[in-house]
Amino acid sequence: MSGLMKRVVTRKWLLGGVIGLIFVLIFGQDLVYMSRQYMMGDTSWDSQPKEQEGRMLFDEHYSMHPGHYSFMEKIGIATKVDVMKMVMMDPEKRKKGFAEFSTIKTQSPVGTLAPDFELQTTSGEMVRLSDKRGRIAVFMFVAMTCPPARTQVDLWERLYKKYPKEEVDIFFVYSRERHAGERGYPDFKDTTSTEERMVHAKMMSEMTDVTIAVDPIDERTLKDYGIVPNAAFVVDHEGYIVFKSQWADINKVERVVDQLRTAYSI
Repeated sequence: MSGLMKRVVTRKWLLGGVIGLIFVLIFGQDLVYMSRQYMMGDTSWDSQPKEQEGRMLFDEHYSMHPGHYSFMEKIGIATKVDVMKMVMMDPEKRKKGFAEFSTIKTQSPVGTLAPDFELQTTSGEMVRLSDKRGRIAVFMFVAMTCPPARTQVDLWERLYKKYPKEEVDIFFVYSRERHAGERGYPDFKDTTSTEERMVHAKMMSEMTDVTIAVDPIDERTLKDYGIVPNAAFVVDHEGYIVFKSQWADINKVERVVDQLRTAYSI
């Protein structure tokens, strides 16, 4: 390499270093916090049920990021989103987002009757939660542009095939897009009508046999259960929420369902 080329490369590295230093000084705390939380392992969760008024309940599970994923799964998820978009987000929008995320802890707590809903599926049928009494109902909020949900689809397919349908009813609720137009999903746009959302849901239905019900654009179901992406809920045979998770974890869901089936001889 000539002396001129070396000087050019050196200047580029120096310029990159200066820009990087400025970026860290401005956004360092956010970046460090987000990175640390994202790469952390799973938060503790007690799988042993508690009895309350004759009902079997399980600890809720919350984590800032999907800690139960492997390192490579986390990398795969992270590469599909535009981190800069989150870091550079308007402070008011970020504040609103955190406020929405907090609703998972206040809406529909474990031990309460699950809010009923009636949603149309991608095949044109209707799903009504109250019709599932006598069975265990398990559902997860999904979207084509939600990387964790997309990662979970195949895992839920396995669970869907494991249990008899007359005992355990497993389905997805398609809600708002999460990273539309970002690097992993450049061809997707945020949906502005229930019809547009149904189109995206039908795309996902081609990836799985699990029934997909569509939350209307007013998001009444999502609001009832907490406005977070990729949340999962288990509802017992009497219609009560017995477990919920901020980030759907198929292993925890399976342990809950297995214990419920044993306890109630389902």
